[in-house]
Amino acid sequence: MRKIIFGSLILMSMYGCKTKQPIVKEEDGLGQMQEMLTGNDGFITVDKAYVGPAKGDAFTILDMSVAGDSLHVAVQYSGGCKPHAFQMISNGNLLKSLPPQLPLYLEHTANADNCRALLTEKLAFDLKPLRTQSGKKMKVFVNDDKTKMVEYTWE
Repeated sequence: MRKIIFGSLILMSMYGCKTKQPIVKEEDGLGQMQEMLTGNDGFITVDKAYVGPAKGDAFTILDMSVAGDSLHVAVQYSGGCKPHAFQMISNGNLLKSLPPQLPLYLEHTANADNCRALLTEKLAFDLKPLRTQSGKKMKVFVNDDKTKMVEYTWE
C-alpha cells in the first residue's frame, strides 16, 4: 500500500510542476493525427557561422523520425519545475554524399531547473525551409549522432 501511495505522490509531483507548452495536432504521414509539443515554434534556425552546440543542459535523444515535412524528435531530460526550451540549429552546410546529409544541432535550456523528474517530450521541427534545389531527398542527423539518421523526401 505504501508503494502505491509513494508512486502516486511521485506522479503528482512530476505533472503538478510541469509548465504547459503549446500542443500542435499534425498528421503523421499515415493519415493519423497526433499531438506533439513544438520546439522553438517548430522552426529550425539557420546560422552560417554556427559550429556546434556550446555546453548546454543535458538531454538524451530517444528517437527521431520524419513524417511529411516534419522532423519528430523524442527527448528525455530531468526537471519538472521550470519550463525547458529546445532549439534546433543548422549551419546549412550539406555533407557531400548521395543523398546529401545535413547535420542539425539540438540545444536544450533547462532554466536552472534542479527538479529530478525524468521527463519525455516529442518535439517537431519544420524541414521545408531546408530543401535543396539539387534533389528531392536528404538525410538529416542531430548532434553528430549518425546512428539515428533519418531520410527526408519531398516532391
